[in-house]
Amino acid sequence: MPLAPTEARLQPDPLGGLDDVSLGDAVRRARRDRRLSLQTVADGVGISTGLLSQIERGISSPSVRNLRAICEVIGIPFMSLFEADPAADRENGLIVRSGHRRTVDFGDRGMVKSFLTAHDEGSLQVMEIVMEPGGGSGDESYSHEGEECGVVLCGEAELFVDENSYRLREGDSFQFESKRPHRFRNVGPDICKIMWVTTPPVW
Repeated sequence: MPLAPTEARLQPDPLGGLDDVSLGDAVRRARRDRRLSLQTVADGVGISTGLLSQIERGISSPSVRNLRAICEVIGIPFMSLFEADPAADRENGLIVRSGHRRTVDFGDRGMVKSFLTAHDEGSLQVMEIVMEPGGGSGDESYSHEGEECGVVLCGEAELFVDENSYRLREGDSFQFESKRPHRFRNVGPDICKIMWVTTPPVW
């Protein structure tokens, strides 16, 4: 369910997720482990060495698109940067603690995604999507390969698939092929939460 990644920023989780400094440290360690220079990685991503240096020092918060590109150039899985507790080897790739979720804030779209799957190497991806009243995926429908389904945990949502719209309330669920144009929004007066599953992973 890709949504204009240039507009999304990775957000630190106040309950214990990575902040910008910890994220930058993880990027720097991975780059140095592979003996890659700042210039090499920056050129591969298409950003300046100054910006990459700021990201590594926690001064600048990277966009999702840039962070994914950095991982590709370095040659590491995207989610490897988000191991919140490296000492907990027994849980790595298996458990995601509530305070250690990866989150992406879509800013003026009034929507935040929290990733519930422990890694992105499998065939599915599970997210909790939280939308403020009026928030959502945007005015333009989008499509991609795969399939998705979900259930409304609380609040009211409107789901658009093809040319049809569907009003969903707490407990209602849905399923559709991702190649069908779709979008969604919160149409209620309160926060809306949706458990959303996509296959294959798209973030």
